[in-house]
Amino acid sequence: MDLKVPENFHMEASACHLDKPCYRVVLQVEDSLDRLMPYLNAVAKVIQYEPGDDPVMILKIDGYRVALRSREIAIGSVADRQEGTEAVVSVMGFLEDIWQKRDEITPNYKPRRRPPALELYKLLPGTNCGDCGEPACMAFAVKLSLDRVTAEACPYLKKDSKSMKKVGELLGF
Repeated sequence: MDLKVPENFHMEASACHLDKPCYRVVLQVEDSLDRLMPYLNAVAKVIQYEPGDDPVMILKIDGYRVALRSREIAIGSVADRQEGTEAVVSVMGFLEDIWQKRDEITPNYKPRRRPPALELYKLLPGTNCGDCGEPACMAFAVKLSLDRVTAEACPYLKKDSKSMKKVGELLGF
């Protein structure tokens, strides 16, 4: 698999922030990423993996949310073209590294889906204290489900190792 950094990629405006511009980087790759995805599923921070005829994977790489399809990589969000270029180099390097180490990795073909926010909410205190930065526990659970916050942001979960473990299991970590 040849995962060299392409010279050309395009950037699309994204609606991730209302107060400042942001973009997502989209690039096409020559080799299919289908064979790489099970190895990523085994070792990376995968948020969602739908194997099959047209596989899709969403994961975090170096703090970037990355979506993979057979011949497309989308990286978001970046502030400008310079950050986009840096993100492409970082992501492509990570993917190439996993591909090079594939003989040492047992591939995981199991689908992964985002846990429902309601399941995560049941593990939260329900106090709506706001200490996590969200106005309510349900809002925190939704963002946790979408991988927009980490479980450690909730002081209750940090103190309750049993609940933290259950959250980790739901999130697949």
